[in-house]
Amino acid sequence: MATEHFQRGQVIFRENDKSKEAYFIVSGLVEISINTAHGVQSLAQIGPGEIFGEMGMIMDRPRSATATALENTTLETIAEEEFEQQIIQRSDRLHVYLATLFERIRRTDLLLTTTTTTNATVPLVTKPKPAKEPVFRVKIRSHYDETGFDHPPVEKTITKLPFRIGRTYFDTAVSSLARNDISIEEHHPYQLSRNHCEIDFEHGHFVLRDRGSKLGSWVNGEHVSVDAGCITSLLKTGENKIIFGNADSPHRYTITIEELP
Repeated sequence: MATEHFQRGQVIFRENDKSKEAYFIVSGLVEISINTAHGVQSLAQIGPGEIFGEMGMIMDRPRSATATALENTTLETIAEEEFEQQIIQRSDRLHVYLATLFERIRRTDLLLTTTTTTNATVPLVTKPKPAKEPVFRVKIRSHYDETGFDHPPVEKTITKLPFRIGRTYFDTAVSSLARNDISIEEHHPYQLSRNHCEIDFEHGHFVLRDRGSKLGSWVNGEHVSVDAGCITSLLKTGENKIIFGNADSPHRYTITIEELP
């Protein structure tokens, strides 16, 4: 593991940054915070022996929070392939990690509860729930025949969420947490990242969410990527035109969302 030193007040990583490694605190103090409608909110202050940044790394998602050194701090960086050996297989570090994780979950839950209560200014009776919750069928279909790209056709009904899409792994030492539901074979130059994007359902809508891919995706003409500053795009009911990679990429798909009677 490499060692890094941060000065007091220095940002270690920011919310929505790409996730490449986790950190073990050797000395110092780190604050974990998020941006909310009410400003920056602190989730935790963590010290020596504690670990942070692991969820973004394992799930291959952009950082969900900002980490800042509150005093001069020394960190050990942990790559994904080192995580099990350095944390899971070491009982001393595993116990500290679990305690930190549970406290983080507790604080986040409290913050979300407080935010929800503060924003609940309209009585619930003014927004009655529909008599029947809508049910949807979601399908994904490839259009390689239109691009002349030699690749087996894909047509699949999505039955689990999140539904992960990425380039095929040719190695076997990949964490099971990073496996894709559709793996697409591709050769250099690559348009797809190994963990490219995912389809999910949040706040009452289906979305396509970037997983920290290099080139991103195009959703109904909108560029979705970390570098573009937009990592999530709403999917509409009906047909959604999707391109994985650059706008001229051969990886063209239709995601169809159908509301069932």
